[in-house]
Amino acid sequence: MRSVVLDDEADWQGWRLAARSLALQGIAPEEIVWSVRTPDDLFAAAAGPSPVASEGTFNVPKALVELGQTVIQARDPARFALLYRLLWRAHRGERHLLDQVTDLEVQRAQRLAQAVRRDTHKMRAFVRFRVVQEPGGTRHVAWFEPGHHIVEANADFFVRRFATMTWSILTPDRCAHWNGADMHFTPGANRGDVPDDDALEAYWRAYFSAIFNPARLKIGAMTSEMPRKYWHNLPEAAAIPELIRGASKRVSLMVEKAGALPLPE
Repeated sequence: MRSVVLDDEADWQGWRLAARSLALQGIAPEEIVWSVRTPDDLFAAAAGPSPVASEGTFNVPKALVELGQTVIQARDPARFALLYRLLWRAHRGERHLLDQVTDLEVQRAQRLAQAVRRDTHKMRAFVRFRVVQEPGGTRHVAWFEPGHHIVEANADFFVRRFATMTWSILTPDRCAHWNGADMHFTPGANRGDVPDDDALEAYWRAYFSAIFNPARLKIGAMTSEMPRKYWHNLPEAAAIPELIRGASKRVSLMVEKAGALPLPE
């Protein structure tokens, strides 16, 4: 058996280099054990280094590479082996593997990729920063609980969006920190590491209440787009129950107000 120890849960470069080397050596998927190097993972620590790079190269379809970059972020311990099996099959001649929509391994990889993309969308939509005063100035700190290992892959999005801010996004798995010039990552944090900011929470509640349209209220659609598991981290979510309770009355007032307006001549 060959053991491959990756540096972290979303170590795409480490997986890619190891997979390339193993495929060139002709090592079949069932002969490989994949693991991640973490302080409390004794098996990974004892497994030894990753395989040494082998001479030669080969190409796989671009779509398979893009799929792999997404799937490796999934919170599924079998994803490394699944991706290697797909690469192994493509390397062995199944160039149009991803076109086989009934293939069970392809279906599984696509489902994982879809879950990662959905989690990515939620992270980009639901991260809320709080202001923290530090000796060197102001830092904006956010807490998020991702379903998958998506923090590093999404860091550039937040850099582009908040390039002039100094910020940190803390999660249980991985934390991202931007100082206006450089990005670095640290191990996971605790929810208590994010201070409360009553003023900022009040702003989000006021903003959400202002844009809330009771006439378009669809609770099922709302909870689908904003699942309840995210509510405890969203300051504006505290206003949702009251807005729902008062929606019917607000719609009636809107109708009465519209009926009282004079018709155009």
